[in-house]
Amino acid sequence: MARVRHHRTEDPELSSVLRSGPFDLAVKAAVRSSGLSLDRLVHHLSTRGIQVSASSLSNWQTGRSRPERPESVHAVRAIEEILGLAPDALVQLLGPRKPRGRWLGHVPGSVPYGTLFDDHARLTRIMADAELVDRQRWSWLNVEDRVTFDSKGLLRGVQVRLTLSALVDGLDSCVVFYRTDDGNHPEVHPVDGCRLGRARVDEESGYLVAELLFDQRLSRGDVHFLEFEQRFGGDLPRPEPGDHYYKAFRAPCRNYLMRVVFHVDAVPVRLRSFQTSKWGSEPTETHALPCQRNRVVHLHAADVRPGIVGVEWEWV
Repeated sequence: MARVRHHRTEDPELSSVLRSGPFDLAVKAAVRSSGLSLDRLVHHLSTRGIQVSASSLSNWQTGRSRPERPESVHAVRAIEEILGLAPDALVQLLGPRKPRGRWLGHVPGSVPYGTLFDDHARLTRIMADAELVDRQRWSWLNVEDRVTFDSKGLLRGVQVRLTLSALVDGLDSCVVFYRTDDGNHPEVHPVDGCRLGRARVDEESGYLVAELLFDQRLSRGDVHFLEFEQRFGGDLPRPEPGDHYYKAFRAPCRNYLMRVVFHVDAVPVRLRSFQTSKWGSEPTETHALPCQRNRVVHLHAADVRPGIVGVEWEWV
């Protein structure tokens, strides 16, 4: 059985190239830092049932080829674990060497919905029914959520502020989605920099998808700010107080700020932040959070990788 090393971050060169890429140099630096030969790395992979040749690994290190097929990306994730890297440290660098074909406008490090949710097929189907295509032709610079709960601990609203950068010319919209756990679907109300386009709700899965149309077409490199609100009603048959709120990121984000505002009559006794690669999986990181005198809890995350970032709490 391959020995799993703890996250290797002490090598300054490795830390730098893992932040900025490119993928080939990151793989080369990670292998060199580990002290393993390519043949030993092949052996460790084979003990996990993963067949990759030393020549393929060499090509990944030199940039002659890139792991794009699902089985190849699976091998990269195994390499991360074997070399003691953080999850997705290498996978997030798998972007295009130049825009072409399906990589046109691709965000380096972005992942499909299936990486985040087990029931992603329904989300894809809803978007297809609405004739919406989320090509992720933009990169998130800043995302801010202000989440409000009422005196019964029920979610009442989310104020969302987004700052994005266009990756292609002619970008005029983006797609956002919300996934409810209790059947409480929000109404989407544009506030600034956008207007509501097509939207669909799937009651069975709990997904809502909405198209936000920009006030103008963007050129590649343009930065755009937009704001909208999600307003929740109170018509649930047996409403239960919420005990968490999270954001799902399909692509990297420079900065994420979540502010959770509680009512004076319903303040949790314990709160913590959490991060995980997939909804329903065990958290990879957790930290206790203080609740301020104004009953507001802050969560800030920088250089967010694809996955789930959220806050959870206990009422009693």
